[in-house]
Amino acid sequence: MKAKTIIKPPSKNRVLKKPISKKPISKKKLLLYGIGGGLVLSLGYLAYTYYRNRAARNRSLQTPVSTLIPKGGATKAVVPRIPSNQFPLRRGSRGSLVEMVQKALIAKGGQAALIIKETSFRNGKPDGIFGKGTQRALRAVGYPTIVTQSSFTTLVGKAKIGNGFYPAAIAKELIDHANNRHLFGILKGLEKITSVAQYQQVSTFFQNVRILGTRVTSLVNALLSVAFRNKELEKIKIRAAFRKMGLQQNARGIWFTPTVGTIGYFEDPQDQIEQQWNLAITEKPTLLKAEDGSFIVPELLPNTVIGYITGIQSGVTRILTQSGETVFAPTQNVSYL
Repeated sequence: MKAKTIIKPPSKNRVLKKPISKKPISKKKLLLYGIGGGLVLSLGYLAYTYYRNRAARNRSLQTPVSTLIPKGGATKAVVPRIPSNQFPLRRGSRGSLVEMVQKALIAKGGQAALIIKETSFRNGKPDGIFGKGTQRALRAVGYPTIVTQSSFTTLVGKAKIGNGFYPAAIAKELIDHANNRHLFGILKGLEKITSVAQYQQVSTFFQNVRILGTRVTSLVNALLSVAFRNKELEKIKIRAAFRKMGLQQNARGIWFTPTVGTIGYFEDPQDQIEQQWNLAITEKPTLLKAEDGSFIVPELLPNTVIGYITGIQSGVTRILTQSGETVFAPTQNVSYL
């Protein structure tokens, strides 16, 4: 007898599972996923770059790279520059512009003059070094402690610098005549400049001045290279006026201002014949001196070109650098090219 198979009806509590259908991802979601992924990658790259650069900086601090000088060759003429004859003038600047500011402060008298004489005098004259004393003197007359070109002109231009010499007024006169190419006015103005020192004082007012639309750096540059560049007859008369006041021109045609009262020219005439306008090159580590007697740091390494030789006296060589500064080096430390 066969057993009967009993089929039970589905229970009411039993839930039948339906097949799950996968819906396609919308374009909006895909776009959001893409943007999110891009942001993650970008942030990761930025973090990597930051840590890599920081590691490189740390390595450079720990193991500085030394400068190598090729054997048998001279390096490029790089002379350490102390802020000088550049506007704005501030603490640490030095040179003829600072000296002119100090003289103008002395001319004003009162507390400003006393401060300069107490703090900024050397060998009976202003030292040309912008220090705390010069700052205090400027405050005493109501000037800011950073001297711009305009405030320099206001302060120095009204100051008389010995025997009625007004450098700013002469400079303004020459600038006006140069822009008009008025030769007789130029020659009349140049007659008022009777020495190299006075030329330097007037020439400072020509820095960054425009003559006929061209920016110039000095009085010589303004007249010979710009205003009368193509006027050979006029240039002959202007050159004669420059020579009369003491300026000189080397064999290469470069105009320069000889150092006044610091060092003579050449003790030995043979040195003048053989060495003048040769290039001076350091043979050993050398500390140069500026015109005011202060040292220029850091010292120059061997085989560094300093500039052109313009004098040798008492074991000291006077050198005109390619930047136009006059510096001094021990003669035994330099060779000539």
